[in-house]
Amino acid sequence: MKLEIRNISITSLVTSSAPIVVFALALLGGLVQFVFVPNPQIVPMNVWQKMLSIGLFSLLYVVIVSALFVFVAFLYNVLTGVLGMRGVTFDLEEIHDHE
Repeated sequence: MKLEIRNISITSLVTSSAPIVVFALALLGGLVQFVFVPNPQIVPMNVWQKMLSIGLFSLLYVVIVSALFVFVAFLYNVLTGVLGMRGVTFDLEEIHDHE
């Protein structure tokens, strides 16, 4: 069975679990950047400043990546819906469980 994606709902990208997953990855990235990697500019910061930096980094990262998701989905919708190009197709195979 072939399945083709013709339209991506932009609101589903924003309200789904994707931004939460990106936020979790950004927290890990911020933790590595501001705590574990020695940087001479970050050494004089106290713990609260580092935590604030990790939080702001994570929020900004989520906003930028979510904006990128929305832009890519909009561009995909324009190319497939308005210009009539083919969408992404999946070739699925049914598997029957035999007892």
